[in-house]
Amino acid sequence: MTTDSNAQNPPPSPQKRSKLPILIVAGLMLVEGVAIFAAAKYFLSGSPTVVKAADADAPPDFGADRSGRGSLNTAEVELSECRPSNTVTGRLLTFRVRVSALVKQSDHERMKTLVTTNQARITDRVNYVVRSAEPQQLNEPGLESIKRRLKHEFDAILGDETLIQEVLIPEMLQSGPGL
Repeated sequence: MTTDSNAQNPPPSPQKRSKLPILIVAGLMLVEGVAIFAAAKYFLSGSPTVVKAADADAPPDFGADRSGRGSLNTAEVELSECRPSNTVTGRLLTFRVRVSALVKQSDHERMKTLVTTNQARITDRVNYVVRSAEPQQLNEPGLESIKRRLKHEFDAILGDETLIQEVLIPEMLQSGPGL
């Protein structure tokens, strides 16, 4: 009788056993793919931005600075134009630098007088800051570190921390061997 019971319930074939894990993995991958697609569509699809037309009577705004700097109540004063060098990287780099300052319109004449009387000291400080600058400071897109250091030096020379609103570097050209 034992032979008859084995004949009625044959053992499962190896092919049927190997298909089941593959079907389970394929089903899970399908569910995962649908979930990722739905999540990406939900998170990446934002509402469209609303764009308003400018008034015909209003003057054009070409990216004006909203912080108050660069407006009608400020003035620019040329501080120095010099050619400092830098050897911090181990090779000689020469720069052509122009530095200006943004001041209140009411302080414009006072600033021009202070710059004239302290011209050599200002140029010396510009040279010092560029000569001692690290390579990453010289490669910053906005030269923020150098501007911050220059403002600190200029405030000390001029004796007034509120006189200069912002240091501007309109030109900083680098030259050296292999450039």
